[in-house]
Amino acid sequence: MNLVGQRIGSYVVERELGAGGTGTVYLCKHTLIERDVAVKVLHDDQARDPDQVARFFQEAKSAAEIGHPNIIVIIDFGTLHLESGDRAYLMMESLDGKSLDKRLREGGLRLEEISHILSQICSALTASHAKGIIHRDLKPANVYLCNRSFDPLFVKVLDFGIAKLTTPAPGVKKTQYGIVIGTPAYMSPEQCEGKGAIDHRSDIYSLGCMLYEMLTGTLPFPGEVGEMLRGHLYQDIEPPRQRNPSVPPEWEALCMHMLQKEKSARPQSMVEVAHALENLRGYAAAYEAASASRAATGHSGKTALLRSDDAVTGAGPAASQPTLHVELSSIVPPTAPPPAAPAAPEVVPSLSSGPFVAVPPSTWPQASDQTTAPPAPDPAAAACAALLNEPRSVAFLATLLVRPPGRWSAVAELLQTSGCAAPALLPRGALFVTWLDHPYLDPSMCVVVFLSLRDGWSTSILCARQRW
Repeated sequence: MNLVGQRIGSYVVERELGAGGTGTVYLCKHTLIERDVAVKVLHDDQARDPDQVARFFQEAKSAAEIGHPNIIVIIDFGTLHLESGDRAYLMMESLDGKSLDKRLREGGLRLEEISHILSQICSALTASHAKGIIHRDLKPANVYLCNRSFDPLFVKVLDFGIAKLTTPAPGVKKTQYGIVIGTPAYMSPEQCEGKGAIDHRSDIYSLGCMLYEMLTGTLPFPGEVGEMLRGHLYQDIEPPRQRNPSVPPEWEALCMHMLQKEKSARPQSMVEVAHALENLRGYAAAYEAASASRAATGHSGKTALLRSDDAVTGAGPAASQPTLHVELSSIVPPTAPPPAAPAAPEVVPSLSSGPFVAVPPSTWPQASDQTTAPPAPDPAAAACAALLNEPRSVAFLATLLVRPPGRWSAVAELLQTSGCAAPALLPRGALFVTWLDHPYLDPSMCVVVFLSLRDGWSTSILCARQRW
């Protein structure tokens, strides 16, 4: 298929830019205003599959709705009616710069450059995951570095062509069980298995592979496809400092955390990775302490993957010898040990004494009844406090704090974005949350307000603005 000279709306195809696993990309120019765009056209085999075409359009629409500055802009999509048959196409902004893989081939990056690039990728993927879109093909070739607004390393994340929608549109089939999709060098263990158990934490592992390559100049598991898949599934990763002794320990800690084979042992959201980049030493200290705690209590934080000797050959797990997951221990998130259960709140809590559950004024003891015991804590308010203070849900507060103060967010959406589970007694239905600065301007504290639209119930909780 050669589309050079073909007209697509008001654009004319000028030349081919490159081809990938799902389609070919062309440079097109507007006939009147001479604006350049890039157009991706599905390959013949995908174009003949109605399910592939439906997914292509649904994913294009979803990616366009993200509207994040670090994700390539989708301009249009539709169908070309050619003599050789119909072809689905996707029109995108044309980028001026170079891909991250080309930049890495030209020479290494400084640590501040790596941090700048990763932070932008985390921001883009946080927005993507919030829309229920998992990229599934994060790699240096899909990260473009542009010179925008005096920033020579402005990131654009490309190619959501094999992205997984966690809530597919009606009529769009989910990825079939047993199909391995992605680029082997950067695929998560759960991707390599082809069992469909993919969520946003798969992208965190792939980003960890990219970080490993940026720090060491090598892939975590180089070699042929089969060797790469075996490595991701069964082999321990050689720490970056063994391949490049100049890598700082805190960078190694973050990289190794992102590359945990068990997804529940990795950072639980891109927000957590972004906050780690802001304070690498603090994050590394917390991670090392949690690792030592797991080792002391006998929790390795690993999952054994049992297989036959020939379970992985060539391009993936053999269909006749499926890989088995056997959970050997519960995974303890890399956070401090859980605090002791809080005592019943005082009638007038101290703003400097730490988190507390606000008690509505209508339930306070009257001045003439000083001997009345303080009211029992509201179970729903206690559940909200647990969501902010328990180590297993630290990502919830971190995700909330990156949003502007005073802006209401749905608790259900924050739970999904942060990857946290809802406490048992958390109010159901239309529950919203926002945060405000500390009333006495203490920068280390904030006030979090929960509001239920169903019955008007609300509670306010004072907590530390900690990141993990």
